Amino acid sequence: ILLSMGKDGSRAYYGDKVVEVPAFVREDTVETTGAGDTFFGSCLHFVLEKGLGNLQEKDLQEMIILANAAASIITTRKGALMVMPSIEEIRNTFALVVM
Repeated sequence: ILLSMGKDGSRAYYGDKVVEVPAFVREDTVETTGAGDTFFGSCLHFVLEKGLGNLQEKDLQEMIILANAAASIITTRKGALMVMPSIEEIRNTFALVVM
């Protein structure tokens, strides 16, 4: 189960594991259209890349950190679909080295 909590971050439940991470709150947010879709789309991307079997807490954390970062970027742009960040942009913007 994935839970997006907006500016309060997100949570992932998998078996007996629960992982919660804070959001990347930005001063330059212009609108939140597409943030939830971007979050869940990023989680689906992670599952398609890594699989769904036997996820560990670090995997869940990595997934929702990436998803939170992508959702944060999308809030700085008007629209949603045509302004989706690439995986490289997400990692570079937040210096995400957990992946």
